[in-house]
Amino acid sequence: MSHRFGRFELDTEKRLLALDGAPQTLQPLVFDFLAYLVARADRVVGKDELFDALWPDVIVTESSLQRVASLARRALAAGDMADAIRSHSKHGYRFEAPAAAPASGQTLAEARAASRDKHWDVAARLFAAANAQSPLEPADLELWAAACQCMGRPAEAVPALLRAIAAYQQSGEATLAGRAAVTIARIEFDRGAHALAEGWIERAASLAATSEDEALRAYLGWIRAVFASIAGNATEALALASAASDQAERSGSAAMRALTLAFKGFYLLSLGEIEEGRRLQNHAAAITLSSPVDPVTGGLVYCNILWSCRTHADWDRASQWSDGFEAWCAASFAQSSGSCDLHRAELLGARGNLTDALRKLDEALPKLMQDRAIAMGEAHRIRGDVFAMLGDRDRAASDYASAYALGWDAEPGNAVLLFERGNAEGALAALDRTLAGKAWFHLQRRGLMLAHAARIAALSGRRERAQAYLAQLTDGGDRWAQPALLALAAEARAALTTSRETSANFLVQARQLWGDAGLDYDAARVRLALATTYRQLGEPADAEAELAQAEFTARRIQSPRLTAACAALRAAPKAKELLRA
Repeated sequence: MSHRFGRFELDTEKRLLALDGAPQTLQPLVFDFLAYLVARADRVVGKDELFDALWPDVIVTESSLQRVASLARRALAAGDMADAIRSHSKHGYRFEAPAAAPASGQTLAEARAASRDKHWDVAARLFAAANAQSPLEPADLELWAAACQCMGRPAEAVPALLRAIAAYQQSGEATLAGRAAVTIARIEFDRGAHALAEGWIERAASLAATSEDEALRAYLGWIRAVFASIAGNATEALALASAASDQAERSGSAAMRALTLAFKGFYLLSLGEIEEGRRLQNHAAAITLSSPVDPVTGGLVYCNILWSCRTHADWDRASQWSDGFEAWCAASFAQSSGSCDLHRAELLGARGNLTDALRKLDEALPKLMQDRAIAMGEAHRIRGDVFAMLGDRDRAASDYASAYALGWDAEPGNAVLLFERGNAEGALAALDRTLAGKAWFHLQRRGLMLAHAARIAALSGRRERAQAYLAQLTDGGDRWAQPALLALAAEARAALTTSRETSANFLVQARQLWGDAGLDYDAARVRLALATTYRQLGEPADAEAELAQAEFTARRIQSPRLTAACAALRAAPKAKELLRA
């Protein structure tokens, strides 16, 4: 059977891939992988299915599949089609070839069909072709813009939306024009063009003034809340989001209900209303996963909830919702944005493989640079944290400096690095500056900063400052009861006590809490401290158990830094004597 796509022809009977008629050299397994995907281009092909098809009765690692996919993309790159093989995180791969331009009378119909079937790349190409033949109607312009956004290229949606607004205004459809204006404001805001975004918010407001549509008012209220939060007005942001949520409820729009509930919960979390904030965000996530919410709005909900979980050190909730949303994204066939890749990268760094986290960051950064996203600073902060866990402190320091240069806050990673390099006072000063901040970012991360400050102060012998930080953390009550924050506090108390037995007890508590949070790197780091303490207490068996588990974790998450620390502890003077006693 022969398949044609772009400049390629794939002949499965002859086992031949040709580019412009010229045979291409492919490894047999790479050909089988490509042929399998092409034959099933209507769906995402799961990883387990690919393992069974390509390696029957053989156990291989996921890296083998990634290698085959990489070689297949390299072969298609010769014909500018490397992007035809799309990865769907945790699920598998899908082949999406660009459509050949059909006859002029069929182009628009096929573009609409591709959009309906969520073949976003195909839809965008066909809408562009149809637009070249004759001007599109505003509804089709919006579909074209949506396809661009679902491909992870929102900047390409703006020209179509501008034309849609003009057409809607000409026909007197203020509600539809206002909705498109808010979407442009959101895209410009995400790109860091705040002046343009503010202008479009005002344009949307003037259009909404002549409309009775509650969904439009909810959408406009939501973007205004986002602007208020960035300006540091968390209370105003909550009021705007609350009003928008009420309007969304009256509108009956599932998308607006999910969006406004998620962000209302976000602002509640920032102001310390933890239980209610989580409840609203969980409700928003459930609406998104169970209702006909469009991929763009669903992505906004997903990113907001993950952002909230990350900044609040709520890693368990982040992991739970991440799995559900990634399955939803795969079903929507939407390409993840740079910001979404960023959230996944930090989650991988915290609870997975550090090499995979760097790979995901490498996927995110080009998207963020293309759209001039405000998340560029956050990307450098996260990558700095990953490099620090790998043991590359120079590159970590460079990324933290880049985050600050982009107007972002690189704490607490920058402070931890300063402390590890012998500058405890500089580390605490950096954390104190962040603690003095009033923006939503500072408010939501306050507990994390206090916990790190307490640990650094305690480890550097600044007892009174450590106790003061711990007191503030304790006064926060349930607001800062996440396992990661409690683990840092336990480490601080271990350093403050003069009793080795008591110190060991606090370290056991910290190790268990890091385990509860699912943060394997930190759990292993504490295991090494605990192994050292057990040696000092003359308990070699317990020391060996902690060291062995740390070594296992270091190998699994691929951290050279942890591996070196484990080796140094095992080779320390008298180590063999103590461990064999």
